[in-house]
Amino acid sequence: MKLQTLCFEGDYTLEKREKEKSNYCYVNLYAVTFGIAQYILTELMPIDLDGCGKLTVCANIEPQNEAYEVGYHTVPGMGVSWYNLDIETSRRLYNLKRFCKAFSEELSNEFEDCVANIIMDILVEIDRMQGGKNRLAERRNDILERMKECGCEKEILLEKYSKLSRDRKYRAMVYRCIGHGIGDAIRVDLVNCATREVVVSKWLHDELPNTIDMAGAVTKTAWDGDAFNVTFYRRSPSWTETVELPENES
Repeated sequence: MKLQTLCFEGDYTLEKREKEKSNYCYVNLYAVTFGIAQYILTELMPIDLDGCGKLTVCANIEPQNEAYEVGYHTVPGMGVSWYNLDIETSRRLYNLKRFCKAFSEELSNEFEDCVANIIMDILVEIDRMQGGKNRLAERRNDILERMKECGCEKEILLEKYSKLSRDRKYRAMVYRCIGHGIGDAIRVDLVNCATREVVVSKWLHDELPNTIDMAGAVTKTAWDGDAFNVTFYRRSPSWTETVELPENES
């Protein structure tokens, strides 16, 4: 089975307490690490890491289970694996988490680097246990360097769903965007074909970062006059988002 999901899970006790203190405005570790994990996963896909479809990295500051063990664990029959971080690493993650959207770009970058290095160290360790078939130890530094160069953001043009308007004056460009602060999100740019100017750019999400895997989420797109419609999912809950040309362009 190919690895499809790579994510973090926060310390339950700590996050429950912080949610209550913040009147449930607290942003959890899963959300602020999601885009970084998605970035690395898309760099590696397709990959069969250990025969499981999901790998969860678990932060532990106040472990609830006395039998808690640091390191790699797997239940192949259920298709899931998890890795328990040690308390020191977990604390460092939470200390840096405060700066993931901070004014200091340096501290925000330090958070990205910390998360990415944790993920790659774990993946390399698991790959070695599986015989090193994916050569992750050799690929590790290249992946991290590419992430730094692009600021932990990437755009994937969904060519199948990017379409010209009927009058051929505009092209709707549909992008799957991944990265820190973005998560995994869909953006539509409406481009004037004559001037190549982006006249409208719209995120099709209520807020960012979006913490849902958007691979395969877009199922249909179509122009309807001056509006471009994007449909998500084939089965319920299925919905359509609309991006409209401004009045001066229509």
